[in-house]
Amino acid sequence: MISCFMVLKNVLKTGYPFVESIAASLPLCDEFLISDGYSTDGTYEVLEKISKLNKKITLLRQEWPNTKKYTVIAEVTNALRLKCKYDYIFSIQANEIIHEDSIGYLKALPEMRPQVHTFTLPFIHLVRDHRFYEDFRLRFSKNHENIVAVIDAWTLGPSRMFTKSEARRGLMHPRRMLQYIYKGVEWTYANTCSSPLSKAVYLPSPIYRYWSLFPNDYLEKCEKHVEMFGLQELKKDIATLRDDVNDPTVFWKKAAELRRKDLDFYYPDDLGIVELDAHPKVIKGLLRDSAVKSYHVREEMLDLIRDL
Repeated sequence: MISCFMVLKNVLKTGYPFVESIAASLPLCDEFLISDGYSTDGTYEVLEKISKLNKKITLLRQEWPNTKKYTVIAEVTNALRLKCKYDYIFSIQANEIIHEDSIGYLKALPEMRPQVHTFTLPFIHLVRDHRFYEDFRLRFSKNHENIVAVIDAWTLGPSRMFTKSEARRGLMHPRRMLQYIYKGVEWTYANTCSSPLSKAVYLPSPIYRYWSLFPNDYLEKCEKHVEMFGLQELKKDIATLRDDVNDPTVFWKKAAELRRKDLDFYYPDDLGIVELDAHPKVIKGLLRDSAVKSYHVREEMLDLIRDL
Protein backbone atom coordinates (compact mmCIF):
# COMPACT_ATOMS: atom_id res chain seq x y z
CA MET A 1 0.00 0.00 0.00
CA ILE A 2 1.19 3.52 -0.82
CA SER A 3 1.29 6.73 1.23
CA CYS A 4 1.45 9.96 -0.79
CA PHE A 5 2.45 13.17 0.95
CA MET A 6 2.54 16.87 0.05
CA VAL A 7 3.46 20.09 1.87
CA LEU A 8 2.30 23.50 0.70
CA LYS A 9 1.90 27.10 1.77
CA ASN A 10 0.16 29.99 0.00
CA VAL A 11 0.15 28.18 -3.34
CA LEU A 12 -3.22 29.58 -4.42
CA LYS A 13 -1.68 33.04 -4.71
CA THR A 14 1.31 31.79 -6.69
CA GLY A 15 -0.89 29.80 -9.08
CA TYR A 16 0.22 26.24 -8.35
CA PRO A 17 -2.30 23.76 -9.79
CA PHE A 18 -2.48 22.05 -6.40
CA VAL A 19 -6.07 20.84 -6.75
CA GLU A 20 -5.18 19.14 -10.02
CA SER A 21 -2.05 17.68 -8.43
CA ILE A 22 -4.10 16.15 -5.62
CA ALA A 23 -6.71 14.81 -8.04
CA ALA A 24 -4.05 13.22 -10.26
CA SER A 25 -2.29 11.57 -7.28
CA LEU A 26 -5.32 10.10 -5.48
CA PRO A 27 -5.68 7.07 -7.81
CA LEU A 28 -2.10 6.05 -6.92
CA CYS A 29 -2.30 6.19 -3.14
CA ASP A 30 -4.08 4.49 -0.27
CA GLU A 31 -3.62 7.53 1.95
CA PHE A 32 -2.74 11.11 1.07
CA LEU A 33 -1.17 13.25 3.80
CA ILE A 34 -1.27 17.00 3.14
CA SER A 35 0.36 19.58 5.40
CA ASP A 36 -0.46 23.28 5.11
CA GLY A 37 1.99 25.84 6.50
CA TYR A 38 -0.72 28.15 7.87
CA SER A 39 -1.52 29.69 4.50
CA THR A 40 -3.09 33.15 4.46
CA ASP A 41 -4.19 33.32 0.81
CA GLY A 42 -7.15 30.91 0.83
CA THR A 43 -5.11 27.75 0.19
CA TYR A 44 -6.09 26.16 3.51
CA GLU A 45 -9.79 26.82 3.00
CA VAL A 46 -9.65 25.01 -0.35
CA LEU A 47 -7.77 22.12 1.26
CA GLU A 48 -10.36 21.88 4.03
CA LYS A 49 -13.08 21.53 1.42
CA ILE A 50 -11.09 18.93 -0.50
CA SER A 51 -10.29 16.87 2.62
CA LYS A 52 -14.02 16.45 3.28
CA LEU A 53 -14.60 15.10 -0.20
CA ASN A 54 -12.25 12.09 -0.10
CA LYS A 55 -11.54 9.79 2.85
CA LYS A 56 -7.99 9.06 1.64
CA ILE A 57 -6.97 12.64 2.48
CA THR A 58 -5.65 13.63 5.91
CA LEU A 59 -5.14 17.38 6.29
CA LEU A 60 -2.67 18.74 8.84
CA ARG A 61 -1.16 22.15 9.62
CA GLN A 62 2.41 22.93 10.58
CA GLU A 63 4.10 26.28 11.12
CA TRP A 64 7.08 26.76 8.80
CA PRO A 65 10.31 27.97 10.44
CA ASN A 66 11.10 31.62 9.70
CA THR A 67 14.18 31.27 7.52
CA LYS A 68 15.28 31.96 3.95
CA LYS A 69 17.11 28.64 3.65
CA TYR A 70 15.88 26.18 1.03
CA THR A 71 16.16 23.43 3.64
CA VAL A 72 13.00 24.68 5.34
CA ILE A 73 10.96 22.80 2.72
CA ALA A 74 12.78 19.53 3.44
CA GLU A 75 12.33 20.11 7.17
CA VAL A 76 8.56 20.41 6.99
CA THR A 77 8.34 17.66 4.37
CA ASN A 78 10.19 15.22 6.62
CA ALA A 79 7.97 16.06 9.57
CA LEU A 80 5.03 14.96 7.42
CA ARG A 81 6.89 12.03 5.86
CA LEU A 82 7.28 10.47 9.34
CA LYS A 83 3.51 10.12 9.54
CA CYS A 84 3.29 7.87 6.46
CA LYS A 85 2.06 4.46 7.61
CA TYR A 86 2.05 2.26 4.52
CA ASP A 87 4.66 0.06 2.79
CA TYR A 88 5.74 2.62 0.17
CA ILE A 89 5.95 6.40 0.16
CA PHE A 90 5.46 8.80 -2.75
CA SER A 91 6.50 12.45 -2.46
CA ILE A 92 4.59 14.84 -4.70
CA GLN A 93 4.76 18.63 -4.80
CA ALA A 94 1.87 21.01 -5.38
CA ASN A 95 2.78 21.92 -8.97
CA GLU A 96 3.41 18.36 -10.15
CA ILE A 97 0.89 16.26 -12.07
CA ILE A 98 1.15 12.49 -12.46
CA HIS A 99 -0.05 11.62 -15.95
CA GLU A 100 -3.01 9.22 -15.94
CA ASP A 101 -1.14 6.88 -18.33
CA SER A 102 1.48 6.24 -15.62
CA ILE A 103 -0.74 5.43 -12.64
CA GLY A 104 -1.12 1.70 -13.38
CA TYR A 105 2.61 1.30 -14.01
CA LEU A 106 3.55 3.10 -10.79
CA LYS A 107 1.15 0.96 -8.75
CA ALA A 108 2.65 -2.18 -10.26
CA LEU A 109 6.32 -1.24 -9.64
CA PRO A 110 6.52 -2.73 -6.11
CA GLU A 111 5.21 -6.04 -7.44
CA MET A 112 7.42 -5.99 -10.54
CA ARG A 113 10.59 -5.09 -8.61
CA PRO A 114 10.04 -6.09 -4.95
CA GLN A 115 13.79 -6.14 -4.25
CA VAL A 116 14.19 -2.47 -5.23
CA HIS A 117 14.05 0.02 -2.37
CA THR A 118 13.87 3.33 -4.26
CA PHE A 119 12.63 4.38 -7.70
CA THR A 120 13.86 7.47 -9.54
CA LEU A 121 11.27 8.82 -11.97
CA PRO A 122 11.30 11.08 -15.06
CA PHE A 123 10.10 14.68 -14.73
CA ILE A 124 9.43 17.28 -17.40
CA HIS A 125 9.51 20.94 -16.33
CA LEU A 126 7.31 23.51 -18.05
CA VAL A 127 6.16 27.11 -18.00
CA ARG A 128 2.62 26.58 -19.24
CA ASP A 129 3.23 24.42 -22.37
CA HIS A 130 6.91 25.33 -22.93
CA ARG A 131 9.53 22.77 -21.90
CA PHE A 132 12.59 24.16 -20.21
CA TYR A 133 14.17 21.19 -18.42
CA GLU A 134 14.01 17.44 -17.81
CA ASP A 135 15.46 15.28 -15.07
CA PHE A 136 14.98 12.20 -12.89
CA ARG A 137 13.96 12.52 -9.23
CA LEU A 138 13.81 9.91 -6.50
CA ARG A 139 10.23 10.22 -5.27
CA PHE A 140 8.96 6.64 -4.80
CA SER A 141 10.44 4.46 -2.07
CA LYS A 142 9.92 1.72 0.42
CA ASN A 143 8.96 3.26 3.73
CA HIS A 144 12.42 3.04 5.32
CA GLU A 145 13.23 5.57 8.02
CA ASN A 146 16.59 6.37 6.42
CA ILE A 147 14.93 7.62 3.20
CA VAL A 148 14.01 11.30 3.62
CA ALA A 149 13.51 14.51 1.64
CA VAL A 150 16.84 16.25 1.06
CA ILE A 151 18.08 19.78 0.28
CA ASP A 152 14.88 21.70 -0.71
CA ALA A 153 12.82 18.48 -0.92
CA TRP A 154 13.32 18.28 -4.69
CA THR A 155 14.11 14.59 -4.20
CA LEU A 156 14.27 11.83 -1.61
CA GLY A 157 17.59 10.39 -0.51
CA PRO A 158 19.51 8.86 2.40
CA SER A 159 19.28 10.74 5.67
CA ARG A 160 22.34 12.57 6.97
CA MET A 161 22.47 10.22 9.94
CA PHE A 162 22.51 7.17 7.65
CA THR A 163 25.22 8.72 5.44
CA LYS A 164 27.41 9.48 8.47
CA SER A 165 26.91 5.95 9.78
CA GLU A 166 27.97 4.45 6.45
CA ALA A 167 31.02 6.75 6.33
CA ARG A 168 32.09 5.60 9.80
CA ARG A 169 31.68 1.98 8.75
CA GLY A 170 33.84 2.72 5.72
CA LEU A 171 36.63 4.08 7.91
CA MET A 172 36.70 0.81 9.83
CA HIS A 173 36.59 -1.27 6.66
CA PRO A 174 38.95 0.12 3.97
CA ARG A 175 37.59 -2.23 1.31
CA ARG A 176 34.09 -0.83 1.84
CA MET A 177 35.43 2.74 1.63
CA LEU A 178 37.23 1.94 -1.61
CA GLN A 179 34.00 0.49 -2.96
CA TYR A 180 32.12 3.69 -2.09
CA ILE A 181 34.78 5.84 -3.75
CA TYR A 182 34.85 3.62 -6.83
CA LYS A 183 31.06 3.55 -7.11
CA GLY A 184 30.97 7.33 -6.81
CA VAL A 185 33.22 7.67 -9.84
CA GLU A 186 31.44 4.87 -11.68
CA TRP A 187 28.01 6.40 -11.16
CA THR A 188 29.21 9.88 -12.09
CA TYR A 189 30.80 8.93 -15.39
CA ALA A 190 29.32 5.59 -16.45
CA ASN A 191 25.80 5.59 -14.93
CA THR A 192 25.70 1.81 -14.97
CA CYS A 193 22.66 1.51 -12.66
CA SER A 194 24.31 -1.52 -11.11
CA SER A 195 22.72 -1.17 -7.67
CA PRO A 196 19.95 -3.69 -7.03
CA LEU A 197 18.44 -1.40 -4.38
CA SER A 198 17.74 1.70 -6.46
CA LYS A 199 16.49 1.97 -10.03
CA ALA A 200 15.76 4.76 -12.45
CA VAL A 201 12.65 3.79 -14.40
CA TYR A 202 10.85 5.25 -17.38
CA LEU A 203 7.11 5.77 -17.18
CA PRO A 204 4.54 5.68 -20.00
CA SER A 205 4.45 9.47 -19.51
CA PRO A 206 6.74 11.61 -17.34
CA ILE A 207 5.54 13.51 -14.29
CA TYR A 208 4.64 17.04 -15.42
CA ARG A 209 6.01 19.84 -13.23
CA TYR A 210 4.44 23.21 -14.05
CA TRP A 211 6.49 26.17 -12.89
CA SER A 212 3.47 28.26 -13.76
CA LEU A 213 0.37 28.23 -15.99
CA PHE A 214 -0.57 31.92 -16.19
CA PRO A 215 1.58 35.05 -16.67
CA ASN A 216 0.43 36.88 -13.54
CA ASP A 217 1.07 33.78 -11.45
CA TYR A 218 4.54 33.39 -12.92
CA LEU A 219 5.51 36.89 -11.81
CA GLU A 220 3.92 36.34 -8.40
CA LYS A 221 5.93 33.14 -7.96
CA CYS A 222 9.17 34.90 -8.91
CA GLU A 223 8.44 37.66 -6.39
CA LYS A 224 7.63 35.07 -3.72
CA HIS A 225 10.92 33.27 -4.35
CA VAL A 226 12.78 36.56 -3.97
CA GLU A 227 10.99 37.15 -0.66
CA MET A 228 11.27 33.61 0.75
CA PHE A 229 14.71 32.56 -0.44
CA GLY A 230 16.48 35.79 -1.37
CA LEU A 231 16.76 34.86 -5.06
CA GLN A 232 17.68 38.34 -6.24
CA GLU A 233 18.45 37.13 -9.77
CA LEU A 234 14.72 36.62 -10.34
CA LYS A 235 14.22 40.38 -10.11
CA LYS A 236 15.79 40.64 -13.57
CA ASP A 237 13.34 38.04 -14.92
CA ILE A 238 10.42 39.99 -13.46
CA ALA A 239 11.59 43.23 -15.09
CA THR A 240 12.17 41.49 -18.43
CA LEU A 241 8.72 39.89 -18.51
CA ARG A 242 6.52 42.56 -16.91
CA ASP A 243 5.73 44.42 -20.15
CA ASP A 244 4.58 41.24 -21.92
CA VAL A 245 2.15 39.95 -19.29
CA ASN A 246 -0.82 40.60 -21.61
CA ASP A 247 0.79 38.89 -24.59
CA PRO A 248 1.06 35.19 -23.60
CA THR A 249 2.79 34.11 -26.81
CA VAL A 250 5.71 36.46 -26.23
CA PHE A 251 5.61 36.07 -22.45
CA TRP A 252 5.99 32.28 -22.36
CA LYS A 253 8.64 32.19 -25.06
CA LYS A 254 10.75 34.66 -23.05
CA ALA A 255 10.03 32.88 -19.75
CA ALA A 256 11.13 29.52 -21.15
CA GLU A 257 14.30 31.05 -22.59
CA LEU A 258 15.14 32.59 -19.20
CA ARG A 259 14.60 29.32 -17.37
CA ARG A 260 16.70 27.39 -19.89
CA LYS A 261 19.50 29.94 -19.66
CA ASP A 262 19.51 29.69 -15.86
CA LEU A 263 19.75 25.90 -16.07
CA ASP A 264 22.10 25.74 -19.07
CA PHE A 265 19.57 23.55 -20.89
CA TYR A 266 18.54 24.24 -24.49
CA TYR A 267 15.84 22.62 -26.61
CA PRO A 268 15.71 22.76 -30.42
CA ASP A 269 12.74 24.87 -31.50
CA ASP A 270 10.71 21.86 -32.65
CA LEU A 271 10.97 20.22 -29.19
CA GLY A 272 10.16 23.28 -27.13
CA ILE A 273 6.36 23.03 -27.03
CA VAL A 274 4.26 20.23 -25.51
CA GLU A 275 1.04 19.91 -27.51
CA LEU A 276 -2.24 19.99 -25.60
CA ASP A 277 -3.09 16.33 -26.20
CA ALA A 278 0.11 15.21 -24.46
CA HIS A 279 -0.65 16.95 -21.14
CA PRO A 280 -2.44 15.16 -18.27
CA LYS A 281 -6.22 15.27 -18.59
CA VAL A 282 -6.74 17.20 -15.35
CA ILE A 283 -4.74 20.18 -16.60
CA LYS A 284 -6.10 20.48 -20.16
CA GLY A 285 -9.05 22.66 -19.19
CA LEU A 286 -6.73 25.29 -17.71
CA LEU A 287 -4.46 25.20 -20.76
CA ARG A 288 -7.39 25.67 -23.13
CA ASP A 289 -8.55 28.79 -21.30
CA SER A 290 -6.46 31.55 -22.83
CA ALA A 291 -8.66 34.33 -21.39
CA VAL A 292 -7.91 33.62 -17.72
CA LYS A 293 -4.86 35.38 -16.28
CA SER A 294 -4.51 33.52 -12.95
CA TYR A 295 -5.09 30.05 -11.54
CA HIS A 296 -8.54 29.31 -10.12
CA VAL A 297 -10.15 26.30 -8.46
CA ARG A 298 -12.59 24.59 -10.80
CA GLU A 299 -15.72 22.87 -9.52
CA GLU A 300 -15.22 19.96 -11.89
CA MET A 301 -11.95 19.16 -10.11
CA LEU A 302 -13.74 19.04 -6.76
CA ASP A 303 -16.33 16.71 -8.26
CA LEU A 304 -13.55 14.48 -9.59
CA ILE A 305 -11.82 14.32 -6.20
CA ARG A 306 -15.09 13.25 -4.59
CA ASP A 307 -15.32 10.25 -6.91
CA LEU A 308 -11.70 9.01 -6.74
